[in-house]
Amino acid sequence: MLKTIFNFPNKYSFLEDLLAGITVGIVTIPQAMAFAILAGIPPIYGLYGSFIPLLIYGFLSSSNYLNVGPVSIVSIFIFDVLSNTVEPFTTEYINDLVILGIMVGVIQFLFGVFGFGKFLRYIPISIISGFIQAAAIIIIISQFTTAFGVEFPDNGLKKIPYLFTHLHELKLNTTLLFFTSIIFLFLFAVFFPRFPTSISLVVVTGILSYLFDFEKYDLLLIGEVPNGLPELIFPTVNINSIKYLPGALGIAIIASIGSSMMAIKLESYQPKKIKLNREYVSLGLAKIVSSFFGSMLSAGSFNRTILAYKIGGKTQITGIVSSIIILFTILYLTPVVYYFPQSVIAALIIYSVYFLFDFSLMFKLWREDKIELSYLLITMLITLFIGFIEGILLGVFIKYLGDYIFTKKINLS
Repeated sequence: MLKTIFNFPNKYSFLEDLLAGITVGIVTIPQAMAFAILAGIPPIYGLYGSFIPLLIYGFLSSSNYLNVGPVSIVSIFIFDVLSNTVEPFTTEYINDLVILGIMVGVIQFLFGVFGFGKFLRYIPISIISGFIQAAAIIIIISQFTTAFGVEFPDNGLKKIPYLFTHLHELKLNTTLLFFTSIIFLFLFAVFFPRFPTSISLVVVTGILSYLFDFEKYDLLLIGEVPNGLPELIFPTVNINSIKYLPGALGIAIIASIGSSMMAIKLESYQPKKIKLNREYVSLGLAKIVSSFFGSMLSAGSFNRTILAYKIGGKTQITGIVSSIIILFTILYLTPVVYYFPQSVIAALIIYSVYFLFDFSLMFKLWREDKIELSYLLITMLITLFIGFIEGILLGVFIKYLGDYIFTKKINLS
């Protein structure tokens, strides 16, 4: 029974899954809180989004390795879809997050049931890369307020010129802590890649914050995070809720593509092949169920998946162990979270999204296919200056229109 569920390899060690699960669980905690703030919701909902979906997906998936939970690209997409209608960090925002989550879950579930997943491969890698890199820029800019302690009158790209013309408004202690954290994260990533840098940074700065009362130095902290299990939420739905459907479709597409790409990347290391339609059904059900608890939307995480694999995780027992670690944190350790500095969380977010930039693909396209590179850059610009949904849809349309104009045929390879 267990072998059928978890697809055990011939040589299996529970100890390896246990160690990988504990490590990934610890690393997930600061990331989940950071991505929740990025999405416009309290940090506790990021922890819910790391516990409930991971547990459900762990028992249903066909991938031995994929780790699901909050990710930066989905976080910024959530904020983009919801923040234009409701105020972030409010009860109304959580209500609409539940509606959005159920919509995304149902769409992903239907992808799997009707086998629509195969059509997602017709979204070219250049369009996906252009969209993701634009989203990474938007995520970085979104952290300017927390990183520098500056209140910006405008959102988006307008923050950049405002920052450089108002350097005198930077809060010195906040800015110094942010840059110290960034330097620490990148230096350790280069020279000590196996060191648990993210969690170490958060723990050390949290302890220093407690001992030296960082609030006295005008440093913003995470603040109080409630503990205990999430309550069941039945959202208030009306006809206006339909406006979230295009955003839900966009999130479902991006989450499905990202998750399946990562699962397939490690497919050769497991005994049985991945069933993509089963993956979409599993991810969809995990979102539907967890959304009723206000859980943040989840997707496959590249860095946590690779981390689990490198440590020696072999099955989804790794993910289930991680979810237990996060549950323990939710029940007993949230008072500690109060002392985590917000500028450190901003550094952690920016460090995480840096790896979304695919410079190797851009250099390759520059050498081999400049037309394809132009599609990538056009998608980036549309996403940056117009919007996320428009970036994907117009990017795909321009790509295939361009292929037809230049080659007189639509290239679906």
